[in-house]
Formats: sequence, structure tokens, C-alpha cells
Amino acid sequence: MERKRVLLISPSFGFIYEGAAIKPGAPFSPPMGLAAVAGSLVKAGHEVRVLDMNRFPDEKLLDELETFRPHYAGLGFTTILADEAARVARLVKEKSPATAVIAGGVHASSMPEEAMACPHYDIACVGEADFSVLEVVEGRPAGEIAGVAFRDGGVVKVTPRRPLVEDLDSLPMPAWELFDVSAYRTTHLLARKNPAGWIETSRGCPYGCVYCNKSVFGRGFRAKSAGRVVDEMERMLRAGFREIHIADDCFTVDIPRAKEICRLILKRGLDFPWATVTGIRADRVDQELLDLMKKAGCYRVFYGIETGSEAVLKRINKGETLEEVRRAVAMSKKAGLEVHGFFMLALPGDNEATMRETIDFAKELDLDMAKAAITIPLPSTPYFDELSAQGRIKTREWSRYNYYFPARELYDHPTVDWDTAEKYYRKFYREFYFRPSYIVKRLAASLRSGELLQDLKAFLQIKW
Repeated sequence: MERKRVLLISPSFGFIYEGAAIKPGAPFSPPMGLAAVAGSLVKAGHEVRVLDMNRFPDEKLLDELETFRPHYAGLGFTTILADEAARVARLVKEKSPATAVIAGGVHASSMPEEAMACPHYDIACVGEADFSVLEVVEGRPAGEIAGVAFRDGGVVKVTPRRPLVEDLDSLPMPAWELFDVSAYRTTHLLARKNPAGWIETSRGCPYGCVYCNKSVFGRGFRAKSAGRVVDEMERMLRAGFREIHIADDCFTVDIPRAKEICRLILKRGLDFPWATVTGIRADRVDQELLDLMKKAGCYRVFYGIETGSEAVLKRINKGETLEEVRRAVAMSKKAGLEVHGFFMLALPGDNEATMRETIDFAKELDLDMAKAAITIPLPSTPYFDELSAQGRIKTREWSRYNYYFPARELYDHPTVDWDTAEKYYRKFYREFYFRPSYIVKRLAASLRSGELLQDLKAFLQIKW
């Protein structure tokens, strides 16, 4: 097998947070997806470099193309980043026409024909790319590779999807050694120690929330074994990470597995802070699990609460109740964990009364931190398809489809006018964070942690 040179590129996502109310809370960690794909390529014997465009200007890319002379350049991206990724692909082709450009990620999986409409891509990996990218790099004819989109005589063809990886323990370890992890600093609002890195312990989500895209990992839940997860954590610590964040959609779906992970962390004597930053479900925790998580170093749990309305919970197909949320938050506090909540306003079925319920529910729970967003119907989700069928989608300029872009410019909401939605968005933050009881609690916590000045700086940066 001929050894190939592969440059993996992460497009910059900085523009997404320009309109964020809590801009100090924007994450900044090495891209986990690139590390995973790089791991497969490195294990197969190829020479791989990674370039995170969040850290470097275009000139760095041009220098890498000139000095490394890659046979392939791989770009993984969401639909929101499609325009930025296409711009980077154009730079690659202009500087190095012989370099074959591979597209991958959520956008290529959701809309392969649209992705390949960009003339700068030679091929796209559809679905899980851990092994299809290897076949591309090793020169197998595109028509013989499962799960790719390519051009044949000017016509885009998409091959049948390859089966999902059932044994996640068979995946190579992420190639964190290719990154300068010390260059990454995550805001103190999200991490206690730096650098903080992401770990994927499972794939797929068995639930059917109408605002979620399942185009890559599907509805089935597949998990790495507890031993593999803790092995991966140890490797991350050796690579220089000082904190670990769980990237799963459903880390605690299999409660016994989550408990086993905690017990193994304790058995091996690993001492590091970690958190479930992408959120866990309130109906998939119990007191023993939360107590074990705390003992094993978890200090903060995030719950995707979304709304304070039972009717809206049913409308979005969340599959939870408000009482389950109350119970999970209470158990988490009893375990000594910080509790953060994610909420969404202008959800399907929302109105002024239900958004009022959401604000009141957030305050009732007395969370350590709460984050709200106005609902954006992300492409390739049931909610987007529903609105599109009703003629309510205003634009398909995908770079605008992020939670910090004015929703009123993207679609017409069936039951909420935008002036009201934006009023309640502002109310959410002001009412939650300006409560005297919250201010006293936060000041006390800031003094205990020695982060008072950092908290004050973040407070002044927030668009209240």
C-alpha cells in the first residue's frame, strides 16, 4: 500500500458566536472529529497533519499545502459551516489543484448532492466516515465504496450507505498526538482546568426530538465499553488534557455502563475534572449514578430541559416530564454537582404563556447556570421539514442557521410573533440572573473558587 499524505482541516466556526448573548461561553477545544478520523488514517500507516482554522489564518493553510504537499485534504463540517468549508476547499484547489478534497460530516451526510454541488470537492463521505475515508485515501474506485457521493460524467451519484459501526471498541484511538493541545483555552464558564478536551463514549440517540438531526449516527444507541472509555481518558490525560468533556448525545442512556465507567475511573486512581457538557436526559439518571459521577471527578452536569410547558414537551417529542426534570435536578444537587440547564424558546407549539412557564420553571429549579436560545429549525430535522412543507422557511443560506442568528430572518413561526419571542429571550436572562438570591449564590461561589474577577469580566461581556 502506498503511504499517502493527508491534511485534515477544521473550518473556523468563530462567526457563529458573533451574535451570541453569552459570547464568553463559546467553547474552544481541539476538534474531536478530526482526531478520530486522523486516528483511523494513522493506524493504517498514512502520514497525517491536522489544521484547525479556528487557530490559524488562511496563510497557514497555504503554507501547509506548499510544504506538506498532501495527496488528500479532508474537511468535516456541519450544514451551518457549509459556506465556510467551501471557501476553504476553494483555497486548497487554487493553491494545490492536484490535492483531492474530501467532504464529510453532517452536511455531506444530510445533503450529499448539495455538498457535491460545490465544484471544489472531489468526493464526500456520507454517514460514519471512520472506514470509508480510508478506502478513499487508498484509491478504491468511488463506485465501489459504500457511503460516498461523487461525480460521474458531471452527474452526482451516491452509493448505498455502509452499515453503522456496531463495535465502537474497534475504532482506532483518536490521534491527539497530532495536536498542540496546550494552545487551547476553554472559558472558565465551561471548564475548571485547561486544556479541556472532548471524548465520544457512544453514538446515536434513540429519542425523537423534532429539532435534532440524526443523519450521521442514526436513532440506534451504540456504546464503547467502559474499559475502552477509560483507556481513552487515560490517553487524553497523557496527551496533555487536564479536563474532559463528554460529547455524547446520550451518555447515561445505559445507566449500568455509565456507573461502570465511574467505578473504573476510581479503580485506576484517575484524578481529573469532567463534565457532561452536551447534556444528559433527566429521565436517565438515578441517585447512585450521580453520586458515583461526583466521586469519579464529575463536577457539573448539563440537562437539556428545553421548556417549562408539559404541552410543549409533548409537541417536541422529548419523551420527558417536568417532574422527571425536577427529580433529576434535586438528585444532582444532593450529589454535590453543579447543575446547568439548556432551554429553548419559540419551540413548536410555544406561545407567550408557555414561554412564561419556561422562565418560571428555570427559576424554580434554581440552577447554577441556565442557557436559552431561540429555536432554529436546523436542516434535515423533522421540524425543518414540517416548516418547509408549510412554506415558512425564508432562506436556505445555511451559514445563518445557528442559534445566534436572528430567527426572524430564517422562518415564520406558526404560533409566536418574533417581537414576543425576542422579548422573552431577553426576559429569560434578566429574570434568571438578576434574582437577588442567584446573585448572592453566584458571588459566594466565585469567592470560594477564586474566580470573582473572571466572573465579573464575563458578566460585563454578556448582551443583557
